[in-house]
Amino acid sequence: MCCCGKPTINGTLGYRWNQPDAPPSIYPVNPPTLKEDDTLLYDEPGRCGGIDAHCHHYRLVRGGTLLVRHGGGEERIQLSTTPALLIALAAMDSHTRYWLFRALYYAHHYAATNATDRENARWAQAVLDRRVRTKRTKYTARVWINPKEAIAQ
Repeated sequence: MCCCGKPTINGTLGYRWNQPDAPPSIYPVNPPTLKEDDTLLYDEPGRCGGIDAHCHHYRLVRGGTLLVRHGGGEERIQLSTTPALLIALAAMDSHTRYWLFRALYYAHHYAATNATDRENARWAQAVLDRRVRTKRTKYTARVWINPKEAIAQ
């Protein structure tokens, strides 16, 4: 539980974790790694303010890739950036931009989780219905799901 007392950005004095009476410290800045050809547009270190998000550091690079570092590692998420979005991001202050990056990250995360769960359920049902088919050749293997209509034949 974050006990900073007031919103604190990583790298600044004021961070307190789980001890409201402890002296304030500094949460280290730990940004995602840039590739050699990345051009950094925005760098938003973790922070708190209603939500404890000290563990997430976001960077946006030219080409619309959102880089994220969190406790589970690093991720690169391709966004569909338009000139209008870049203008809107430029008009935002750092806090607003950080919380927008967080919302985009979690929208992507939940969509990917949902898609994986749905596909796993589809394959599980196909296995139960005995509709999974395979074909092996010398160099390849194919696996597919027969449509439900194919079972009746």
